[in-house]
Amino acid sequence: MVKGKKDTRTGGATSSTTGLPHDEEVAKLFQALLRMASLELEGTNGFNRRLKFLKMFISLSPPEYAGNLDYSLEGLEWLRRVKQCFDVLDVPGDLRVGFAVYTLTGAASYWWDFVKRTCDVESMNWDDFEQIFLNRYFPETIRLAKVEEFLNLTQGEMTVSQYDSKFIELSWHAPNLLTSDKDRAGKFLRGLRPSIGMSIPSFMYNTYHEAVAAALKVEQIEIIEYQCVQESFEGASGRGGKRQRYTCHNCGEPGHIRPHCPYNPSSSSL
Repeated sequence: MVKGKKDTRTGGATSSTTGLPHDEEVAKLFQALLRMASLELEGTNGFNRRLKFLKMFISLSPPEYAGNLDYSLEGLEWLRRVKQCFDVLDVPGDLRVGFAVYTLTGAASYWWDFVKRTCDVESMNWDDFEQIFLNRYFPETIRLAKVEEFLNLTQGEMTVSQYDSKFIELSWHAPNLLTSDKDRAGKFLRGLRPSIGMSIPSFMYNTYHEAVAAALKVEQIEIIEYQCVQESFEGASGRGGKRQRYTCHNCGEPGHIRPHCPYNPSSSSL
């Protein structure tokens, strides 16, 4: 190259003029862009990050809670619903307490003001908040009562579907009592009405789903049998004829059907 002339291929700018290799320049530029993006998301004090998650949290219409001590299940349901919102949005742990108390109203809001005067809420994590909330609005006495209700649960006059729903609801309060699906299936089957439970060998079902499905099938057969008897009685009565006698599918004797069988065993205790 002739001295004093520019390199027309580069316009006079080469990597040697900066003192840095080209790859290192690109790396530094990339790191600068990353820092700018991070600042845009987080903000210098985390405000933008909090605002982003708060907007998403509010968009889910989280429930409010007024702290009615006479209806403890309302507090439990509020807590469960708020946790669902957190989970679906993947809200960071350090933001959860602030977002939860944002939805407190009435007596619950006054309670939180009291907590702030007596506890270090700035360092409080979600587990700590959940514990003090439950101690206040779903105390141990009520929790133990729900466990007892679950232990004594039987089908009674409920349909199988109603019994299933109640079983699942109450089992939530006693997660450590039945540690396997087979245990849950056995507890469910033992609580069935004798006219249904006696037709289902409990040892045959290893999962709760199988036990419920079996009970529903037996219940459907029971309903069909009862409907057939009612229709036959009404037909015979309308024709002025004698009532037909029916054979029980349980004991094999005539004159009654399985739900009214005198040989049905009594409900077994848990």
